[in-house]
Amino acid sequence: MNHALSDLPMLAPMLYTPADRPDLASVLSGQRDLGVCSIAVCLEDAVRPENRQAAAEALCRTLASLEYVPRSVFIRPADVEALEWLIEHVPLEHISGFILPKATVAKIHLWVERSAGLHTLLPILESREALDPVGRRELAQACAAHPPLITGARIGANDLFSLLGGLRRPAGRTIYETPVGRVIDELIEAFSAYSVRLCGPVFDRIQDLETLRREVREDIHRGIFAKTAITPTQSKQIWESYRPDKIELEEARCILAPEAPAILALHGHMLERACHTAWAHRLVQRETLHCAANTIQPFKVGESQRRKPISA
Repeated sequence: MNHALSDLPMLAPMLYTPADRPDLASVLSGQRDLGVCSIAVCLEDAVRPENRQAAAEALCRTLASLEYVPRSVFIRPADVEALEWLIEHVPLEHISGFILPKATVAKIHLWVERSAGLHTLLPILESREALDPVGRRELAQACAAHPPLITGARIGANDLFSLLGGLRRPAGRTIYETPVGRVIDELIEAFSAYSVRLCGPVFDRIQDLETLRREVREDIHRGIFAKTAITPTQSKQIWESYRPDKIELEEARCILAPEAPAILALHGHMLERACHTAWAHRLVQRETLHCAANTIQPFKVGESQRRKPISA
């Protein structure tokens, strides 16, 4: 297994699926053509409240029946009680972590405590704290306080739309052409100050792939990856969009060349080593991960990609 793939879950799109779907075993076992992606199994909003316990029990049975799970799998419990039940019953060797919905500062610290520092958590920024300048900073501080347990946070677009007066994404518009776009830019500012990576929000207009392409380009320009997908077609489109283009790669490699001057020009662009080196390193890493993942069919998650237990 290529060790370079250990960072792939924070790049590859995350494909959401309800926990109560009848073909969940084929999705988790790698029998379905889903492209390169992580899997998020939802036991919260995607499952009716009265069905969640039965869905959780079925999920545990399904995972226990599988000898091998070829992708990173994250489970989204509805609350901390469901998290504790899953920790006791789910085959932990088959999952990569848990998703914390509607994250608040208090919930982040509580979930870390209840998971005993043993399980990766991915908070979703979709509470009122994400709309408040002070709240955003405190959320970023809470995430940064628990490395390596929390390696990033996802932006929850639909809940943010709802909190902004019961809105919905208009057809034909990217998230950045809506009021939530401003919120995302301010989340980037707050979380970048603490070196916490952000994962991209869902695009829920399933058939509008052109607007999805435009939105992914805007995500990339902001340094946001691991975008949420709700169909395999979306996940494949997102993954293909993450491949750097040849001109960018040539510029990045020129910047990183040991003999490169402090300032150089290429393709009509000014390149400045002092300012652009971090960008160049990330771009080359993206290309490395993209090429490595595409050589593996299906995309396999080795043990190096799963969180090892750490001291509580």
